[in-house]
Amino acid sequence: MKAPKRFSLGAVCWIAALASGPVITSMRAEEEPPMIKAADNRIFAQKLVNDIMAANPELMAIGLHAIPPGGKDQVVIAQTDDIIGKKDSAGDLDVTHQDQVKIYPSTLGGKPRMKVMIAWHDGGGRKIGLAVLSFKPGEGVTALSAHIKAARILEDLGAKVPNLEALFQPTP
Repeated sequence: MKAPKRFSLGAVCWIAALASGPVITSMRAEEEPPMIKAADNRIFAQKLVNDIMAANPELMAIGLHAIPPGGKDQVVIAQTDDIIGKKDSAGDLDVTHQDQVKIYPSTLGGKPRMKVMIAWHDGGGRKIGLAVLSFKPGEGVTALSAHIKAARILEDLGAKVPNLEALFQPTP
């Protein structure tokens, strides 16, 4: 019988920093890691998400996606919803890899929204991953206005992030 693959020390540390329960020390590579609640996500990336939400009342939600240190897959690393650790879809990865922007009307929890998916970068211009911003619908909310607002938010965000590793630093 072949031994199961184990996660790297970096991935285990990231999971341990996020977990509010028992620390996961190994799991089979084909298993999905457990989802983590946003309230239990005590890393710098989650602080940034919380700060962005507080400063931008027109947002319904925001999610930041990246490959955690020692990880292989791009996942949700910070979010307003309890889906931390969720693996990205092929569509999410296309936006990241091709440096795309996708903007379209959608729903979130049955509520209409204007969704912006965009590759995001750190302060040095290095691509980090994917940002997904959901804007509340309303008069004057168009694809163009959502794109402009998302670009401003991500420009401010990038200025606060020196590199990918900084996003995973623990916060109180």
